[in-house]
Amino acid sequence: MSHAQTRICRSILTEHFGPLVEKVCTVLLQRGRSNMSVLVRATDMPPRQIRESLFVLIQHNIVTYAEAPEGTRMVVYYQADVRNIILRDRFPLYIRTVQARFGEESEKILREVLRHGRISYLFLSQSKATKLSREQLTDWFVRLVDEKVLVECTHDDSLSIDDKRMQEEATEVAKRGGLPLTATEMTKLRRDLAQKREVLYDDTRDTGTKRKIVRDLEEVAHTKFQKFANDGGEEPIDGTKFYRANYDRLHVYLRNEEVAKVAEQRINKGAGEVVRKLLASCEHKMRRCKGEWKSDAVSQIMLASTLDPQVPLAVDDSSANPVVDYLEALAQDDTRLVSKESEGGGGQYSVNLKRAGEELQGRLMESIVQEKFGDAARRIWRILLMMNKLNETQIAKFALIPAKEARHYLYAMLNSGLAFIQDVPKTLDHSAARTFFLWYVSVPRSATIMIESAYRTLGNLKQRRTKEVAARARLIDKMQRLDVISGDARLSEGELKAVAQLNQVVGQLLCTEVRMSQFLMILEEF
Repeated sequence: MSHAQTRICRSILTEHFGPLVEKVCTVLLQRGRSNMSVLVRATDMPPRQIRESLFVLIQHNIVTYAEAPEGTRMVVYYQADVRNIILRDRFPLYIRTVQARFGEESEKILREVLRHGRISYLFLSQSKATKLSREQLTDWFVRLVDEKVLVECTHDDSLSIDDKRMQEEATEVAKRGGLPLTATEMTKLRRDLAQKREVLYDDTRDTGTKRKIVRDLEEVAHTKFQKFANDGGEEPIDGTKFYRANYDRLHVYLRNEEVAKVAEQRINKGAGEVVRKLLASCEHKMRRCKGEWKSDAVSQIMLASTLDPQVPLAVDDSSANPVVDYLEALAQDDTRLVSKESEGGGGQYSVNLKRAGEELQGRLMESIVQEKFGDAARRIWRILLMMNKLNETQIAKFALIPAKEARHYLYAMLNSGLAFIQDVPKTLDHSAARTFFLWYVSVPRSATIMIESAYRTLGNLKQRRTKEVAARARLIDKMQRLDVISGDARLSEGELKAVAQLNQVVGQLLCTEVRMSQFLMILEEF
């Protein structure tokens, strides 16, 4: 973990949970897997406060724990998850996505789940924080569980990835007699366990809902999580089980929406709607953004039946089947987002998710180049992206700019990690006079550099916001006084202007932080 990530994690923990919880979690981030005695020595805090801090962190899915034997006793080890800490900055994106997809009722439920980390349906129904009726809460909660936006918390959620793998390896070694394995055998064992984990993905895990007795064929058409038709029927949710937000599912929603926007920008809104429905048809099978290179093939006939008839697709009246026209146009586009798999069902089409991720990252890099260096540098970057490796003379010729100016932009992008140089020597001595120097662009390599730069920028934004609030701490304390809130005392005109300026500055910084989190999400998750 880099210094920039540690800085952001400490800032998020302090803002969300306070200095005591931040102090405990920082020790776990710096030292790694630690037990209670190590935390007591490192933090110089009472064990009671450490336990309470760990309870908070475990409740919010930030810390995992596992028991390990040490001699005659069992010791509990704790480990912090950096990813879950950083993902807390993306909560506004998650809430906005759920609101756009499922409505305000689902957004209220997700907001409460994110606020508590883990929550049961029974607690949610008794808290009245969502301001929803019992029927609305049940219907929308079940809908989110059905869509896997909320997943049930299991015993494995308390274990880190390292602990799970160590337990699996220890179990397999015990099955083979308990003797130590060679390096080759251990490598083969880990590869087999990785394949087994991929097959036994949590698609079949319990959802926490109760099984419904099917009474007639009409009920079969209903979703399996619907409420009983009779008023005295049992609710389909087990109130004793706890649920948490499924970040991977929310990232899939965000990724699919960004891919649809790319198609919309390339052609028009009709193409974006076609890609959006094409992804939605197989969205229930998508596990996570990473590792999925292609969506399932969907027939043109099935896709046409899912499209909203209220959305106009035909550009003019000359097209008899606009869906086929859009699919063919997307398949022939330079972005290669859509590919035709077969001819069955009027044509089977799929979305190249790997190519879509590269396109999203490439567009992000292109916008950075334009903002930092201008249109000429953007033109050079696009030429290198399309034509791969070129020398300075060729770049200047294709970009229609002087060679000196092209050289200036190339070295500026090289220093920023947006362009790279490859030397091709003519002789074995690697003399510069007898060497070709070719320039090229690598989006994955640039993304790695940009991620670290984005973390530093995000840390600076949080530090600036903290200083802005601290500089006006006395004014904030005065605003929170009871006499000011009740209206008995009023703020002066100068104080009101200072409050308006503070709200404007903090709002702009928060908006920029969310955009930086979205920037990181595209580079890391897509």
